[in-house]
Formats: sequence, structure tokens, C-alpha cells
Amino acid sequence: MHERVLAYFPAHTHPLTLVSDPDGVLAEEELLAGLAARGFTLLSEPDPVALRLRVEAARPWSAGRPLVIVTAGALNALPYDLWQEGRRLTLALHTFFPHLSYPLLRALSPAQRWRLAQVPQPARPLAQRTTADYLLQHVFGWDDTALSSPAAFIAWLDGYHSSPDPLPPALAARLLERLKAMPGYRDWPLEQLLAGREAFLAFLRDSWLAYLQEATGRPLRERSGPYALHFAADPALQDALPRLLRSGALPRVALADPARLPAWAQPGVLAGDESAAPCRAQELITALRGALSSTPGPARWEDWAALARQWAALGALRHDPRQPLPGPLEAACRELEPALDAAWLTWLRGRYSALGAQRLPVPHQVHHVPHYIAYRRRQESQARVALIVLDGLALADWLLVAPVWRARHAGWRLQERLLLAQVPTITAISRQALISGLRPADFAPTLGSNAHEAQQWAAFWAREDLAPEACAYAHLALAREGPPAAAGSSRTRALCLVDNTFDDLLHGATLGAAGVQAQVELWLRTQSPALETLIADLLAQGDAVYLASDHGHVQARGIGQPGEGVLVDSRCRRARVYSSEAVARAVQQAFADTVLWADDGLLPPGVHALMPADRGAFAPFGETVVTHGGLTLDEVVVPLIEISSSL
Repeated sequence: MHERVLAYFPAHTHPLTLVSDPDGVLAEEELLAGLAARGFTLLSEPDPVALRLRVEAARPWSAGRPLVIVTAGALNALPYDLWQEGRRLTLALHTFFPHLSYPLLRALSPAQRWRLAQVPQPARPLAQRTTADYLLQHVFGWDDTALSSPAAFIAWLDGYHSSPDPLPPALAARLLERLKAMPGYRDWPLEQLLAGREAFLAFLRDSWLAYLQEATGRPLRERSGPYALHFAADPALQDALPRLLRSGALPRVALADPARLPAWAQPGVLAGDESAAPCRAQELITALRGALSSTPGPARWEDWAALARQWAALGALRHDPRQPLPGPLEAACRELEPALDAAWLTWLRGRYSALGAQRLPVPHQVHHVPHYIAYRRRQESQARVALIVLDGLALADWLLVAPVWRARHAGWRLQERLLLAQVPTITAISRQALISGLRPADFAPTLGSNAHEAQQWAAFWAREDLAPEACAYAHLALAREGPPAAAGSSRTRALCLVDNTFDDLLHGATLGAAGVQAQVELWLRTQSPALETLIADLLAQGDAVYLASDHGHVQARGIGQPGEGVLVDSRCRRARVYSSEAVARAVQQAFADTVLWADDGLLPPGVHALMPADRGAFAPFGETVVTHGGLTLDEVVVPLIEISSSL
């Protein structure tokens, strides 16, 4: 499929191409990267005024600098001058998968379609039911015979829930139908196991604790009824235990007398005073080393998202203020950093711009967030939406927050996606992009300030036909002022709340990343309950609640401070922004271990960001700081959480 699509776009041939793409064929990452490699700039903008502005900004296009305008509608609905000048194409999924059910194809995410494109296509047309079976087998790896054993099914669920894109509803219904026909799973809570990772993990851990309780005779949980996984009687489950421990699906359990257990169960338990952190850290280090040393290395965004979760989990263990990792493990982490940073920067240079071009149906960058919320609002007929921005919340921070919130709120469902912050990852750029739904190039006059976010939020929703009085923006100061009145107003339809707590605490950190983690744990005890109450109130009044971050943070070491004075437009410890390329390059000559970032299709033309490579900072030489603005995985990959009520 990919070669066939790219064949429509020969390099250095057509200056302007208009594409009608109602199925989102061009939303797939490999296609976006392939088009970028051929020199194409993609422009997708449903708003006609914004489209005209971006088209004019893209001039002059030529065979050497070709432009592709993508629309989900008909080509003759585009402005006439473009329609007349451009080469015209229409892409549709049924052209590339003619023997599969079109409605089911449309329900697949771009990443799922990419997996479909890697397998042989059926030789004859398939009905909807047989298409569903074909997709379950070839896209999701389902096989009734192979997965009829509990151990294989558990392994499949573990892998399935590691992917950000769930089964489309029609495929989930077909899979449930097939599962319910299998005698071994009749007593299993199948709907819950497929619905979310939390339910799957609870099921798995409950069964593991039940086994340990029976094996030791010690009470480890309240008996909630019979359990479906029988570790003691299933050698395949016993063999799967190390894999489940490595993936984090099963936690190690502390026991007073672990020696009473059989040898196969020993890896899953700890002595009463033993810590699980070193074992888990070693597993994460091994997994990261393996991923970075594989050939080819991590190539797709979903691969890097998985690595980002592993690296964040390792960071949470590494910077635990109560129990730092042993010296050899900390040394192994430090050895990983250069390889991780280099591989990530290489990938970012090749894919960041391309992923910024297509914002739906799957968001990739923080400026896609309002569009995604509006898309979900239309899909789910959501009358009210609320976006809570936790400025500076890193993925490692979220991994500390999420389990506490899940424990406190059993009725909440937290659906997580990972996104790319805007580069450079400073608040004035990335948070503006997150709230406005605009590329930094589209708010160039306010690039250095967050003062216009309220107007930008209202302007976005005006394009979605919401009146100004239905849009509200406020900064949270729950400890001093309580929730803003707009949060409970019946007039509010689109609410944006900004909380600077995390950004403030990291900028005030004097004890490095461990000090930040200690502050996050203090926040969970003292300040988080008020935010949780606000979220509960929003859910109770029917709001669809989204939680997002604009950037993460990293512990860095000072490499010295440039003295360019007024020649710099914006300065922070991980990024300097210049409107003069000559000045930026002059500073780079003095600080050779830096990266100059410009002309990425997202920043305004002529804006140049200079950022220390790896984990350096524009700070006094040798000083340890916690900051943001740069290009590390820690700063760029941030969470987007959809919070809903599961009751």
C-alpha cells in the first residue's frame, strides 16, 4: 500500500497537489515520513480562512518545494484558484484494500492500517463478518487455537493493552462473540478485560495474590470470589511469569517466607524487607538496551512511546528520594543516557515535522489537543468539555500520580495517550500551542508570551461554532481561591484550566530530580486532593475531562551561559531563541555541544532555537539544575489523559 500511495507523489514533478482524503490514508506515519523525505510539505486545514493564510505563507511552491493540500471533503470545495492550478488526486481505502469491508477499514487507526498493509491481502471479497475475522487475525494477532490457553490469552492481552489504539467497537464485539464460544473463558469478565488495561491488570494481580495466599496460607487480599487463573495447575502460566514481571503487568509481592514457594514462583516474590526497585530497574535497563541495540532501532512513534514509558518508569525508580538505586544500576542508567538521547534526536529530526502535519484522528503533538477534543466532542455528542493543563508535568511525574488517583477513585477511568511537545519545549511556545490548537508559526506575534491564551482558547472554539460566553479560561489556585466560577457555570461548554504548580516546583528545585520527585509526592498528599475534587465535580456535571501537559523536564548540568544580551529573543536554561541565524550560529560556535533547530514547518520562518545537546544546560559550569526547553525524551514526550466515569 505504501509504495502505491507514494507512487502518486513523484519527487520534483508537481508543484501543487490537491488530495481528497476522506479516509485519512495520508495520516499514517510512514507515509508522512516518505512524503517529507521527497520534499513535500503537507497542509491540512478545514477552516477556509486559516487555509488561505497558510497557503499564502507557503508560497512560492515549486517542483523543488512541492506543496500538498489535503482535505477530507470534495476537491471542488477548495478555493477555485487552487483547484485550477493544482494537480488533483482522490485517495480511498477501498482502492488499496478492495476485498475488505469498507466500514471496518475506516474504523481502524492509522497504525492499525499500517500493520494491515504489511500482510498479504485476501484473494477474494470478504463480507463484514469474515473481514472482522481477517482483521482480528492479521492486525491484532488473534488466533482461536493458539490463544485458547489462558497463558497465551494473558500474553495477548498484555501486548494488546500496551498499544495506544483499542479495537474498533465492531471488532471488539466480534472478538467477544468468539471468546464467549470458547469453554475455557465462560467465567471470565471478558468485557472488562478488553475494555481497559486497568481492569486487565487488576484481574491478573488478583489471581496472582490468590495463588500466593493459597500457597502460603497467609492473607494477602480479601476474597472476592473464585478466580480464573490457576497458576499452581498451569505450567504455561508458570512459564509466562517472567514475561509478565518484565512488562510490569505483575508486581513482585513481599512475603515473610518466600522460600516456601516452588522455584518457578520465586522471581515473583520478595523477602519481607527486600525492595522491588532494583529488580524492576534491572529489567527496564535490559529492555531499553535491547531496544536501542536492535537493528533497525526504534523507527515508529509507537515504538518510541513504549520506550518513553519504560524510561520514565526507570526515572521514577532512579530518583526515588527515599531509596536511590544501588551504584551499579545508577551507573548503568548514566551509560544509557547518551545512546538514548542520540537515537531519539535522530528519530525526532526525521519524524517530528511529518507528525505535525496530520492531527486527526490520532493526535501526535500538543497543538493537536484542542482539535482532538473537538473531534471527540462531535463523535460522542459531548455537550461540555474541560481541559486541565498541568504545566510541566513530565511522564515520570504522571507515573507517580496515576496509581494514587486510581486507588483513590475506583470509579475513574484514565485513558492515556502520549504526545510530542512543541520544540523548543518552553512554556511560551508549547503551552500556547496546546491551548490555541495552533502551530507556533500561527501565533508568531505572541511567540514569547502566554498572555493571549484566553483569547486563543475562545478563538479556537469560535471556529467550532461556540459563542464566546460558552468558553472559559482560568488559572487554578485551589489552595487560595477554590475552583473558578466558570467550572460550575451552566453556560460553560469549553473550559480550560491552567495549573502552574509542577512548573513552579521544578524551577524551584535545588536538590535535582530527586527533589522534584519528593515535591510531587508532597503535592499528592497536600494539594492533589483539591484538584481531584474539582475533577470529580466536573465529571458529575457531565463534562468530558482531559488532562494534558505542555512539556516535561530533565536534570541537566551547566555548560556555561552565553552573553549575547539583547540579541536573544528568549532565553532559558535549555533553549535560546533567536530571530537572527547569524547570531544563533555565532553562539553555537562558542557552545559547540548544542543543536540548532529551525525550518521545521512548525516554528515561524526565521526563528532559530539553540539547545544544549544531551543533558547540558545554559547555567554556570557544572551546576545541576532541573529544567526544560530542550530535546530529550524526558522533556518532549508528555501525557494526554482522558478521564471519565466508569460507573
